[in-house]
Amino acid sequence: MISPGLDVIHSLLRRAIVGLPRRSFSTALLFSLLLPVSAFAEQVSGTDSLREPAQILDSRMPAPVIGIARAGKALVSVGPRGLIQRSEDGGKSWRQVPSPVSSDLVQVRFSDALNGWVVGHDSVLLHTADGGASWKVQLDGRSVLALLQDQYGRRANAGDQVADDMLREINLAMSTSATPDVLAAPFLDVLFDDNGNGFVVGAFGMILHSRDAGTTWEPWVDRTSNERRMHLYGLAEREGVFYVSGEQGLLMRLDSQTQRFVTLETPYTGTYFGVRSFDGLLLVYGLRGNLFVSRDNALHWQKIETGLKSSIVDVVEQGGELLVVSQGGQMVSLNQHTLGITSLRPAEIGEIYAAIYSGESGMLVVTQLSGPRLVAISSAE
Repeated sequence: MISPGLDVIHSLLRRAIVGLPRRSFSTALLFSLLLPVSAFAEQVSGTDSLREPAQILDSRMPAPVIGIARAGKALVSVGPRGLIQRSEDGGKSWRQVPSPVSSDLVQVRFSDALNGWVVGHDSVLLHTADGGASWKVQLDGRSVLALLQDQYGRRANAGDQVADDMLREINLAMSTSATPDVLAAPFLDVLFDDNGNGFVVGAFGMILHSRDAGTTWEPWVDRTSNERRMHLYGLAEREGVFYVSGEQGLLMRLDSQTQRFVTLETPYTGTYFGVRSFDGLLLVYGLRGNLFVSRDNALHWQKIETGLKSSIVDVVEQGGELLVVSQGGQMVSLNQHTLGITSLRPAEIGEIYAAIYSGESGMLVVTQLSGPRLVAISSAE
């Protein structure tokens, strides 16, 4: 099975596939199958990353980590080749847990202390019901491909022209794949509300919807204002309202009446790697430190001059403050009420992919190619 490698792991994805042609869903899928394989994400010849569990690594050696999330009092991190780790001491020490796949994993989310999801390459979606101690496959590139072909196929047979067009594009793309039974495009984020209603999104406009916490899924590619199939990077939800952020200034919100994601106008045409929704405050962030906020449901936007030089990779909530973290290790604190910015001393530890509050006052856990790392939140400059 071909793995696109680290070119599509979170922040590195932005370098490899931003700006690819958007002529059709099939064109986008073809590009996803041709992306170069990275040095340490390359799969051993002849193996199947969807059927081979992750190898147990030497705990004395650093392992690349991309995504991180809190599961109650524990922390869970994920990385290349199916790596899943768990910490019960605020990120001071980590223990690898069994993973049923060896595909690269890029993001992890928890809806409560027990239930969580991981997404990654080869359209992988894993679920845990025990706080990250064990994981099961809910979706992968084979089941997603079968799902798309089945549901769009049945609609096409009933005379649905949109579904027929989608089916033709998908089938054309997969007919040229080296692994014609696997949809190799990566999932990049997943999110559920308290009622088990949620979405998984990914490269080339991929989006699926579930009403039962991931037990069953429905393709929603045709239910978005994303005809150019922009990559979908981030999800946010508050009080049942979902948002999706993507490249080239794409921001969408779920319309509850039409059950479609509709485009929201924003003042920026660069990539949004994340979106966050707080009480009375909507926030989107992305390339070169760009951060925009709205207090009126996306009718008007205010640019926040962060002073950050590299892409924003995470926003960590701490009381009335939001800690904004850049890929280069710079940090600023944003006051949710005044929208004032306080500059903090940079971490100066190299490239960062995600961050989370460790549980200990003044400490973050960040993810890097060298593994998870504890970082002190420095005082203002």
